[in-house]
Amino acid sequence: MADIARLAGVSASTVSRALNDSPLVSAATKQRIQHLARQYDFQPHVAAQGLRLQRTQTLAVMVAKQPGNDRVMSDPFMLELLGEIANSASRHGYDVLLSQASDEGQDWYRYFISAGRADGLIILAHRAARVQQTARLAALGAPFVVWGPALPDQPYCSVGSDDYQGGRTAVEHLLRLGRQRIALLGADADCLEMSLRYEGYVAALRAAGREVDPRYVAQSLSSSQAGYEAVRRLLVRAPEIDAVFASSDVMAIGALEGLRSAGRTVPGDVAVVGYDDIALAAYCSPPLTTVRQNLTLAGRLLVEQLLAQIDGMPARSATLATDLIVRRSCGALPA
Repeated sequence: MADIARLAGVSASTVSRALNDSPLVSAATKQRIQHLARQYDFQPHVAAQGLRLQRTQTLAVMVAKQPGNDRVMSDPFMLELLGEIANSASRHGYDVLLSQASDEGQDWYRYFISAGRADGLIILAHRAARVQQTARLAALGAPFVVWGPALPDQPYCSVGSDDYQGGRTAVEHLLRLGRQRIALLGADADCLEMSLRYEGYVAALRAAGREVDPRYVAQSLSSSQAGYEAVRRLLVRAPEIDAVFASSDVMAIGALEGLRSAGRTVPGDVAVVGYDDIALAAYCSPPLTTVRQNLTLAGRLLVEQLLAQIDGMPARSATLATDLIVRRSCGALPA
């Protein structure tokens, strides 16, 4: 920078401002400095800039492992959400550092913030890790945002979908189609999102004058293999089911194959509705009816609310509406 300043006949601080497109530098001076920088292939040293500005221009995204599921990072929904976070961060001039928690006792503040690896943290975690880590991060005043539904009186900012209403909407849709014996895949108490979708399932049934039959509820991890196995167990203990609401699309995709392998047609014998609207949902056989989460808006808000905290501004939690996307798997559309 000193060399460029000497060649341009200006101070080093003027070079810095010009290369950052500051309005404090005249257009002519800015053009001369930028031309010299290109001519001599000058590249600012990002690490040195970070030390001077006390910024890394990096946002960390921490994905916590789920009990019994070591492949959460390869889940299609997670990959799509991470893509939207990365897109939004890039638009603001930030890189993303992606990490997976291998130990729930890990000190995320020390590892990411005080060690200077990132300016702030986005947390994608199940209920136990969320409760354990967020209390410490909030007490230390760390800039962080949590993906997921808001908890009562939480001392931090979160962005999530209205999972209760999403689950209720899915089951109400099946009831309107005349389905009488609706099963649910996925009721993991440690996953707040699945718990709320289950509550929506219960509320829809009770509003229709029905009680929940425990035989129709199957615990399942969010994977296609788990969905396949869960629906096969359901068919053994409740062969009369005529609809399945799966708490994720990957579960629903496994359930489609599980029903086919048991000789059931979809949607003729059993209607199926998923949750998330991953890209693959539209290309299943039959195409999957599902509850869409607005991941583009989610990624933007997660990044914007985190950047607000980094800049010392208040951040607000947000609950995003979901939409029912009707395709052929529920029987509402002709083949």
